[in-house]
Amino acid sequence: MELKMNSLIKIVIITMLSSLLTLQAAEFESNVALSNEYMWRGMTQSDGQAAVSGGFDISGESGAYFGVWGSNVEYGDDATMELDYYLGYAGETEGGLSYDIGYLLYDFPGADYDAEEIYLGLSYNLFGVTYYAGQDDAPDNVEFSVALGESGVGFTYGDYDEIGKYTILSYDLPMDLAGLTVSLSWNDIDYDDDMAEDDDVFAITLSM
Repeated sequence: MELKMNSLIKIVIITMLSSLLTLQAAEFESNVALSNEYMWRGMTQSDGQAAVSGGFDISGESGAYFGVWGSNVEYGDDATMELDYYLGYAGETEGGLSYDIGYLLYDFPGADYDAEEIYLGLSYNLFGVTYYAGQDDAPDNVEFSVALGESGVGFTYGDYDEIGKYTILSYDLPMDLAGLTVSLSWNDIDYDDDMAEDDDVFAITLSM
């Protein structure tokens, strides 16, 4: 089963990359951000330290996209950086239902581990749900989100198998600060393991 799944992933990757390479009107977007702490699914990834992150995306009219994103991390081991590679296909039906399906690889140079997920996201109007299927014994995750119109306020609730349940309340300020977008978020997770200390972190992110 694992061999078949890996083969399927490779086929999807090759097909989508081929689609991207043949696009005549591909779009390139880049981003960079500074945060007081790198938060992911309600958990700190930088152990209270500031994080600098950035990446780029290539997409086309067909809906196919490819991207790379990276940030510094602090786990108390050999990993000092996280590099994410992802590709997928996104679009919207005539009825207004948006969909996004893809593959995501979390790589940690210098460490002897990584993680892979296949994801499927659906959204309609203000509501969204995304299911992440962990590969090679990685846990699954399901995430529900609500965006309160054009207010910039968002709410996310996730259930990360074998890890815990997390809540994220975010707010994107309606104005720029010297050309930078400012986002605020409150992040909380209740771990399934009673021995783990729950995180409760306020984060501020400046991005462009």
